[in-house]
Amino acid sequence: MRYSATQYAEAFYELLAGATVPTKRKDIVARFAATLEAHHATKLADDIIFHMEKIRQERENVVPVIVRTAGASHPEFPKHLGGKKIELTVIPDPTLIAGTIITVGDDRIDNSVRARLKELSDAIH
Repeated sequence: MRYSATQYAEAFYELLAGATVPTKRKDIVARFAATLEAHHATKLADDIIFHMEKIRQERENVVPVIVRTAGASHPEFPKHLGGKKIELTVIPDPTLIAGTIITVGDDRIDNSVRARLKELSDAIH
């Protein structure tokens, strides 16, 4: 029977969640990697990691927020949003003239000068 990346991620997450001792976690990771190899499923590793992160965010009631900003300043951001804890990542982006691009989960808010100039250009043409 073949397992999906989501099924592997779910199983791996549950195994790791039950292990509180770091040495036990290392053993679980090693055995999980061996299982993937035995099942010829190592090509699913990237998808498994992706799904594990989604599972972690859901179980821990976390929403990832990525803020790309033109400046090096750290924007003020709430600690919680809609009852969920925010995991904030701020990325200085030298390609931005000014403004910010905020990604909340799957939603993107582009408040950069580049986006505003494009909107203006589209409106003119």
